[in-house]
Amino acid sequence: MSNSLLKGFLKQPITIVGIITALLFQVFFSLIWVTGYDHVTDRVTQMAIAIVNEDGTAGKAIADGISSSLKFRLETGLTLQEAKAAMDRRDLRMIIDIPEGFASGLSHPTAKVQLNYLINQSNPQMVSNVMQSVATQLTAALNEQTTVQGFKQTLTAMQLPAAQADILEGSITSRIDGNVEFSNPSTNFVQTMVPLMIVTASFTGSMLLAMNLNRASINLSGQAGKWQRLAARFIIMGAVAFAASLISTTLNYSLGIRFTTGYFTAWMFEFLIILACMTLAQLSLVLFGDAGAWVNIGLLSIQMLSSGATIPREILSPFYVWIGQLFPARYAVDGMLDLVIGGQGILQDVLALFYIAIACTLITITVTAVRRAPKRMMEPAVQPAN
Repeated sequence: MSNSLLKGFLKQPITIVGIITALLFQVFFSLIWVTGYDHVTDRVTQMAIAIVNEDGTAGKAIADGISSSLKFRLETGLTLQEAKAAMDRRDLRMIIDIPEGFASGLSHPTAKVQLNYLINQSNPQMVSNVMQSVATQLTAALNEQTTVQGFKQTLTAMQLPAAQADILEGSITSRIDGNVEFSNPSTNFVQTMVPLMIVTASFTGSMLLAMNLNRASINLSGQAGKWQRLAARFIIMGAVAFAASLISTTLNYSLGIRFTTGYFTAWMFEFLIILACMTLAQLSLVLFGDAGAWVNIGLLSIQMLSSGATIPREILSPFYVWIGQLFPARYAVDGMLDLVIGGQGILQDVLALFYIAIACTLITITVTAVRRAPKRMMEPAVQPAN
C-alpha cells in the first residue's frame, strides 16, 4: 500500500470526521461515566426507605431504634398504602413494616415475632440486592439485641448457676423473623435489561438517522426550500419510528417478554420513546450543523448514565440527577420497567416524553424560521448565438 493512498484517505473530509468521531466517543464516555459513577458506593445511603409503624404507641420506640440504626434516607409517618404507592413510583426503595402486636410479642422472652420488609423488584438489580442485604443485616442486629436481652431476664429470674446460664444463652435461637416480600417480582434478569436495551437502540439509531437526514437535506437544498425539506425529515422520522417500534416490540414479545398492559400499549409507548429521541437528535443537528453529531455522542452517554437502568439515579453525582430530567431516557426506562415488570403506570412518563418531543420540535421550527437559507447559485444566462 502506497503512502499516496493513505494521504488520499486523509485528505477526504469524511475520513477526518470519522477519526474525530471515534476519538470523541472515548473522550465523552470516559469523562461522563467516570464523573457520573464517581463515589457511587458512598451515596448508596441516598436511597429512601420507609418505616411504617402499625403497632401504634407500643411500636414507636422500636421504630425510633430502627431509624437510628439506619444511615439511609428515611421516610416516616406514612401509612402502609401510602408507602406502597410511593414504592411503586420508585420514590422509595424498601418498606420496613412493624406489624400490630410486634412490641407485645417482644415483651415475652421466648416468643417469636415477624418484621416485614417490602421490596419493589421493578428496579435496577442493584436496588434489590442492596435492600435484601439491609433487611438481613437489620434483622440480625435486632435479633442480637432483643433475643439476648430477653433471655438474660429469664435466666436471672430462674436463678441458674452462671455456667449453665452461659450455655443456655449461647444456644438461643432468633426471636425476630425477617419476612421479605417482593412487589412486581422479576422472574428473569433480562426483564431488568430490556429498558436499557431500548434506550440505547432508540437514541443510537436516532442520532445516525438524524446525521444522514441532515446530509441529505443539504444535498437537496438546491431542489427544495427549507420548510419542504424540514417537513420531509419529520415525515421520514415518523415513519421510521413507527416501523422501528413495531419491529422492536414484536421481537421482544416473540422472545418471551410479556408486557403488563398488553402488546399494543408497549408498541405505542416505544413509538413515543423513539420519536422523542429522534426529535432531540435532530435538534442537535439543526442547532450545530454537522458538529451536532458529536453533541449527540455526549447526549447518548449522559442518557445511558442517568436513565436509572443500571443503578438508581439518586446515587449518581447531583449534576447527572438533574440533567437526566431533561432527556427521554429517564422516562423511557421508568415506563418500560412498569410495562415489562410492573409498577404504578406509564401516564407520567408518556406526558414527559410527549413534552420533550414537542419542545424539541418547536425549537427546531423556530431555529429554521430565523435562520436564513443559503442563497441558490444562479446559472448564467445562455446567450443565443449570432
